[in-house]
Amino acid sequence: MKSFLERQLYQPAVVLPMVDLIQMMVLADFSLSQVGMMVATRGARAALQRSRELMCAVHGECVG
Repeated sequence: MKSFLERQLYQPAVVLPMVDLIQMMVLADFSLSQVGMMVATRGARAALQRSRELMCAVHGECVG
């Protein structure tokens, strides 16, 4: 069980988001409301970027 947990915890898909969250919490002085806003903003930016990429792929023309 210990080796299973170690293998799972050392995956980049697990470690990198944890490091990113810790970094945001340090930047926001551990204010959960500020971290929540940062996470929401990043999610909105990522969604906007992905939708732009999808529109570019569908229509074949990219603006900006």
